[in-house]
Amino acid sequence: MISVTNYKTVTMEQPTELITTTVTSLNDGGITSIIPPDAFPLLDQWLDTLEPSGQTQQIITSLNDLKSQIDSGNPDAVVVRTILLDLSDQTSVLASNADADLRRPLADLADAIQTLATSL
Repeated sequence: MISVTNYKTVTMEQPTELITTTVTSLNDGGITSIIPPDAFPLLDQWLDTLEPSGQTQQIITSLNDLKSQIDSGNPDAVVVRTILLDLSDQTSVLASNADADLRRPLADLADAIQTLATSL
């Protein structure tokens, strides 16, 4: 077990696997509505994985806001798009400050989130 910056103590594979799973989910064309069926488990995994810190607090807030929008049963597409664009920007900042082995995967995640946001 090692401690990864901005993550709880986990094995190195866990954050990378979660990033890869998320990017794949966003890029595979499977998201065709504003409420994908796998949104909650994926959001919950991120919320369980991210440890609150100066660099991740905004991401955690955005994830909680996104979850609240989806949970409302009638999410506002404009609000969801804004949250996703913010989340993309926040993830880009995190990527630029991440350890070298997480920099590219996090940048890919930021790009995938932005692509989803602009498709809404």
